[in-house]
Amino acid sequence: MVLQEDSLMHSLYEIETTIKRSSRAKGLSWGVSEEAGKAVRVLEQSEFQGLESFKRLIDLGLTKLNKLLDVGQSDTSNLCPIHFGIFFLDQSHNEDLHRIHNFKNINEPLLILPFLSKSAKNNLLYFDFKSSNLNFTISPGDIFFIDQNIIPKDLSDFSLTISTQRKKFYNQSSWDYLYKLSLETFVEETEEKKISGAGAGLTDND
Repeated sequence: MVLQEDSLMHSLYEIETTIKRSSRAKGLSWGVSEEAGKAVRVLEQSEFQGLESFKRLIDLGLTKLNKLLDVGQSDTSNLCPIHFGIFFLDQSHNEDLHRIHNFKNINEPLLILPFLSKSAKNNLLYFDFKSSNLNFTISPGDIFFIDQNIIPKDLSDFSLTISTQRKKFYNQSSWDYLYKLSLETFVEETEEKKISGAGAGLTDND
């Protein structure tokens, strides 16, 4: 959805810097604020409403949201998507995390996409996000599979599965057909072809 308002188009640099500084002004550390700015920049560049999503997060109160510090922590309600994303960006290379994780509630889930996407690419991982009203998969190939055009403002009772295993999205019959077709490029090599393909040594051009 494009907002139909008469306003200036701001550069991606302006957006990143503004988000970073506003995050700092609302109590986040400079390091976390920088990551927030980068995330919103990526979303806006990808034509997602990252800035609007972050504005709603600011309105909720960044310091009032729970940080994800450990997947085993007892309270996973009211999670901050910035800290959620940073946690998996920093920790998802750990094989102990390559399994399904269940969480109670997260605000503005759109904001976790850039973090999971970067982690997927850096660590060759697959993230499979599931809830009752939003499902998506993020792969190392920078492709999002999202089954809704509008991402809700908050989600409850959701899971995130991390895996190094790529899913198979084709039928075995399709593979068999294409593989058989590919074998047609292998032609039995004759003595004549061996000689013609040898190149140097058969003709004296000196």
